[in-house]
Amino acid sequence: MTDQFMQVLLRRLPFGYAFHRLLLNGRGEAEDSLFLDVNSAFEKMTGLLKGSVIGKKATEVFAGVKAGSFHWTAFYADAVSTGETRETTQFIDIFQKWFKVTAFSLQEEYFVTIFQDVTAEMQNLHQLKKQTKQIETAYRDLDIIFNSTHDAMFLAEYKDETLNYIRLNSAHQKLSGFRPQDIQGKTPVEVWGTEIGPGIQETYLHSMMSGINKTYEEKLVLNHGDTYFLTSLTPVYENGAPKYLVGSRKDVTELKKMEKDRDELLLRLESMFNEHSAVMMIIEPETGKILDANPAACTFYEYSREELLTMDIHEINVMPKEEVEKRRSLALNGNKRYFLFPHRLKSGQIRLVDVYSSPIRYAGQTQLFSIIFDVTDRERYREDLYFEKELLSTTLESIGDGTVTTDIIGRITSLNKAAEEIIGWSDQEVKNHPFKDIFKLKSEETGKPVEDPVSKVLLTGKIIGLANHTVLINKQGIPVPIADSAAPIKNKNGQTFGVVMVFRDVTKDKEQQEQILFLSYHDPLTGLYNRRFLEREMELLDEPSRLPLAVIMGDVNGLKITNDVFSHEAGDRLLQKAAHILMSNCGRDDVISRWGGDEFLILQPNTTMEAAQETIQKMKSQFAPASEGELHLSVALGCAVKTNPEESLQRVLQEAEESMYHQKLLEGKSYRNSIINTLLATLYEKSMETEEHAERLRDTCRAIGSEFKFSEEEMSELSLLAILHDIGKVGINQNILQKPGPLTPEEWEEMRRHPEIGYRIAQNTPELMVVAEYILSHHERWDGKGYPRGISGDNIPVQCRILAVADAYDAMTNDRVYRKALKHEEAISELEQNAGTQFDPYIVELFVKTMNEYPFA
Repeated sequence: MTDQFMQVLLRRLPFGYAFHRLLLNGRGEAEDSLFLDVNSAFEKMTGLLKGSVIGKKATEVFAGVKAGSFHWTAFYADAVSTGETRETTQFIDIFQKWFKVTAFSLQEEYFVTIFQDVTAEMQNLHQLKKQTKQIETAYRDLDIIFNSTHDAMFLAEYKDETLNYIRLNSAHQKLSGFRPQDIQGKTPVEVWGTEIGPGIQETYLHSMMSGINKTYEEKLVLNHGDTYFLTSLTPVYENGAPKYLVGSRKDVTELKKMEKDRDELLLRLESMFNEHSAVMMIIEPETGKILDANPAACTFYEYSREELLTMDIHEINVMPKEEVEKRRSLALNGNKRYFLFPHRLKSGQIRLVDVYSSPIRYAGQTQLFSIIFDVTDRERYREDLYFEKELLSTTLESIGDGTVTTDIIGRITSLNKAAEEIIGWSDQEVKNHPFKDIFKLKSEETGKPVEDPVSKVLLTGKIIGLANHTVLINKQGIPVPIADSAAPIKNKNGQTFGVVMVFRDVTKDKEQQEQILFLSYHDPLTGLYNRRFLEREMELLDEPSRLPLAVIMGDVNGLKITNDVFSHEAGDRLLQKAAHILMSNCGRDDVISRWGGDEFLILQPNTTMEAAQETIQKMKSQFAPASEGELHLSVALGCAVKTNPEESLQRVLQEAEESMYHQKLLEGKSYRNSIINTLLATLYEKSMETEEHAERLRDTCRAIGSEFKFSEEEMSELSLLAILHDIGKVGINQNILQKPGPLTPEEWEEMRRHPEIGYRIAQNTPELMVVAEYILSHHERWDGKGYPRGISGDNIPVQCRILAVADAYDAMTNDRVYRKALKHEEAISELEQNAGTQFDPYIVELFVKTMNEYPFA
């Protein structure tokens, strides 16, 4: 393309054009630009005359432009330095207009700017795309135009009353098989031959001389056969004289072969107005009268075509008539083409519509052709989008993770509140600072700096995460362990224009991980290793170098009864004391674990049986002194030693367990007796029960039992019940047991638990199991109103029925905190009155008889 052609083209195009030189400071940095040339469209668009701007700096010409976030000089410098076309759309306040500015450099330090008034297009995305395409098509270098279109294009020069080809684009070369050197400087006849060349040349010359664009179908004979083209010719004039012919060809061979499809296409083109789904209307611009409406309009507005043609647009548009007329005037004058209106349907429903309105000439009159789209949903979505944007902003500020964003060169653009708290800097303090200057990241293990994640994302365009054990040095210089990921921020075209990094303080996470790791191999109650760890350790220790390997197994005596009587907290204290003694008597290489609920297991590498037995004796000597009040610490210990590499460690473990159980049998009875004595002592201390009371009950019960002809074994069980029936009271609060006044419902509820507590104690003591059921039932009543099970009559064991009468008599005839003792006659009277309800009447009768015969029994 010649410079002369470009000048003609620039003068004719309706877009503002300016030619500049970039001004550099002493450091070679761009600081301003100088106007060298503008076209008339620029003058008309900006109101700035060519004479007033040529030779002046841009900052002088646009002195009234308010400083904003957009840096014009940097924008132009980018176009010059990269050699690439740059575009931006900005609002220039001194003109009160939106301009789309295209900048490109054809020579070092020089650049061209193309200005397009896109005020209307900012509100009209459809029109904006259309005009953007026009701008790019009109002002892009001819090579780009030619080689980026899929249509086959050529350029011919008119000279000496003939046309000569001067250029083909790559699509034309591929389609026709001609190379540029095959056609350059040749006429159509020379290129296409004498058979079809003259016809082609005649068509070209007719379009050239008439100055009229021409589109037609033509048939060309190419190497691969006959090909049909839809050819468009555009003549270009210079100073009123024909100069160039621009032609484009589109292969329509397939369309020609499909006659039916072609006919339908022609039909669609001819009937587009009537059959298009888009709502279309033709409006009289002065009055607003509806001149025509397509079927889609009738369907949308719910009127027939006849009804619409009797109406004015004001009857549909809900806006005030004056406002509608004002906007119609804007459309008529070409000042605005896009509008958003509320339109009323025949049903009364209001719909929001986009109206694209353009003046057209028909039969010598100007009319407004309007294409209308229902955008009610879009506007609702726009409101929703605004809400989502606000919600996103609020969410970003509310989330617990830190978030930082940067621009394309790695400068920080924002920090959320969580990020400010972690790093110690405020958003305002770090904005526009390089990310790597603020976010100092190091390896926690080596102390060396780690790779800047933002730079890596900008380089690769991929999402990345920081390596484990990365710390962030905050404003105070304190290292903060963090976990993060960084991702590119991309536009809809997939171009990266920034980075977002999300990070969080993992200090607590690390502490929790360490705690979890500890708990996975340790017993949380005693702090000893757990069974899982020991089983793994057994595999490591089962080696010849570790022999002899001693195995000690221990079992805490009476843990269950301690839990049942004194609470699980008391049982836990016994376990902790036992664990402490075991640890204090083992060596550094020994492995001590809590093997089960009340079992411990110790592995002692390189330890003989004698050394293991010595360790056991030391432990045993410390158990009794470690007892606490009623809590007696006793641990049965057994051991075995693996001396032969061929011997199974599991078998040695089993031998240690058998040894431990043997010790438990030897020590068990003595320990259980001491527990029982301790429980009785505790009972007498906590409650108002006395040892004398227990002995009186025993004697009275035995006297009644003799009336039943009980065997010696049954008499022994009755005696044991008389002494231990209230053993469960050791688990009841002492304040309740010694309360001088009536008990509250809640206190009675706790008091009623003591038969069940006593039952569990007896069940866990082999010597007491025979009376466990009696202890559970000793507060049942003959009429079934007792507790805990509410059984009645003969379902209550006879031993319990005997004890109930004897216990009631003894309680009535001895002083209590809350009352004085009754006389013998008064107590007997009470028993007789409650016979058949609280007491077994037969046993009351036997008791009275016995007391009369043996008054001191």
